[in-house]
Amino acid sequence: MDHDAVNWSLRKGVASSLTILVVLSLGLVIWVASSTRGAPQPTTLPSGLLAVIPEEGDQAPKQTLVGVSLSPGWEPTLIIDDVAIPNNQLNAGTQQLGEFFFSPGSDMVISQLRRGLICARVIAIPVIDVEADNINYQWCWTSF
Repeated sequence: MDHDAVNWSLRKGVASSLTILVVLSLGLVIWVASSTRGAPQPTTLPSGLLAVIPEEGDQAPKQTLVGVSLSPGWEPTLIIDDVAIPNNQLNAGTQQLGEFFFSPGSDMVISQLRRGLICARVIAIPVIDVEADNINYQWCWTSF
């Protein structure tokens, strides 16, 4: 047996190289996990529809705002649980900025949302680019 042979793990630089490799690999795994966790889902909203409140699949209280944010040049109709919301009640947002929100209340067409699965639909027609397709989008969330 050769007594001059040194174990490969004790050779100069092997242990530090392995340590650096393990630390870099661990850092890469942590970076990938943190960058994908909570990442926004790819948008499936039609062109002209910027956001819906509450978002699809959310949980929201019975008195939550319900509505849409649209690009300029759209005239929306909002329907919540098969109830068409009058345009004069879509005043919880800044309509000049394309925000059309309904806030349930005692003097509104819906005093409060029921508990459970709620679905809303927005039908919007273009008033500027009349060649654009109408927006017809439905989304659902859970009310508590």
